[in-house]
Amino acid sequence: MDITRQVFSRSIRMGILYVIIGVGIGTVLGGIFGSLPHLAKTISNSGQPVDVGAILGFLIVPMAALSGLIISTPVYLLFVNDKNTGVLEYLLAVGMSQRDVFKGYLKAAMLLSLVAIVPALTVNLAVSYYDLPTALEACLLALVTGCADVALVTVLMTCFSSMQRKPTGMNSPLGMTVGVFVVFPEFLTIAALGGIVLWIDGAIALGILGAAMLLLLSLDRLISREKLLP
Repeated sequence: MDITRQVFSRSIRMGILYVIIGVGIGTVLGGIFGSLPHLAKTISNSGQPVDVGAILGFLIVPMAALSGLIISTPVYLLFVNDKNTGVLEYLLAVGMSQRDVFKGYLKAAMLLSLVAIVPALTVNLAVSYYDLPTALEACLLALVTGCADVALVTVLMTCFSSMQRKPTGMNSPLGMTVGVFVVFPEFLTIAALGGIVLWIDGAIALGILGAAMLLLLSLDRLISREKLLP
């Protein structure tokens, strides 16, 4: 039994404002960070050229992840609502395991994040004045990083909600805070390293995704079925 489609559609209806904000922020920032790199190079105090274009171009990586985190927030709220109203209890009663339940919400969050991330990257490529290979590298890294960040935050937030005695959904700001702290180091590494950040941030993104998958695979042992009951 796969609940991904139902969770996806219900999350959009519940949090349409988050969807609008996530898509809007992603599209606008995608255009901004796609057009700014034409500023190209400036001269540093030491007289050496600094590739400002590469630095500005790679800023789409954390910003795409941020838009993905914003638009996936309704999934956390829906999880809390479903726990309080007994939907999760019903899913367990029809034979789903804890991992199956969490996986359904995780897949829905990942799909929802793509609704914001893909338009942002499309606009970024369309208006990019920088060289195409670098723009493609930045967009590929943004896609991997955004999906990894959303995966980790979704698993953490749904686990946190399941362990609350009376979840209220008010922990969504906590989810955004966790996501920002995951994304923030990317700003620092991009500013410090420029274009070579591709390999470093790529490794970080894969590490985050691996941590999310490991946590997901351990949920049957970490969280008892009773934690998903109202």
